[in-house]
Amino acid sequence: MPSTDLPAPPWRARKKPPAARQPLSAEAVLSTALRLVDRDGLDALSMRRVAQELGTGAASLYAYFANKDELLEQLLDRVIGDIPLPRADAPDWRAEVRKNCWESRAVFLSHRDLVRVARANIPVGPNSLRYTEAMLAVLRGAGVPDRIAAWAIDQMSLVIVADALEAALHVEQGRVTEADAAPYFEQVSDYLAHLPPDEFPNLVAMAPVMIEGSGDERFAFAIDLMVDGFARHAEAAR
Repeated sequence: MPSTDLPAPPWRARKKPPAARQPLSAEAVLSTALRLVDRDGLDALSMRRVAQELGTGAASLYAYFANKDELLEQLLDRVIGDIPLPRADAPDWRAEVRKNCWESRAVFLSHRDLVRVARANIPVGPNSLRYTEAMLAVLRGAGVPDRIAAWAIDQMSLVIVADALEAALHVEQGRVTEADAAPYFEQVSDYLAHLPPDEFPNLVAMAPVMIEGSGDERFAFAIDLMVDGFARHAEAAR
């Protein structure tokens, strides 16, 4: 009987050993989905694509997530969990709120356009609830009235999400840095400067100012306005 244990011919390409399959779990699905979004953007995310990355079938993912919407909801909550919680015992509550807004923005900016998931949705996952509870503790502890504190959470979130989303859109259009965006903004300024001055006197006069300031400077301006407003309400309540 001929032997079957023969060496492979030297000209034949060696087969690579099969990659070890990652054990399937909700955490593995979330980690893979986040890696996919970070690499290819939110539009690339689907249950099928995540399953392919995991080396399994899409049907197996439904044991952990009912549908893509639920996956996105938990994915957003996971990212929110990366935001440090604000401290109610911080010596300067206004500085603490400002710092936390910057930290929130940085987390969203680090995940491409995942921030789109936060539009028109109120996050209620465990990390989101802990974050909201911690921020309310800071604001109420500073004497901000309950209604203002509730609205503050909402409006700060809108500013942070809108800023991060705009940054993601700029990146999609090739404007990754301030230098990349400069030619576009110069075109806008030039366009405004050449509008009919009798119809648009303010826009013409302010054309250079309308595009001044970096994204960071404008974000700081927006947060400062809001925090100073919360402080005035706290002082009025006292």
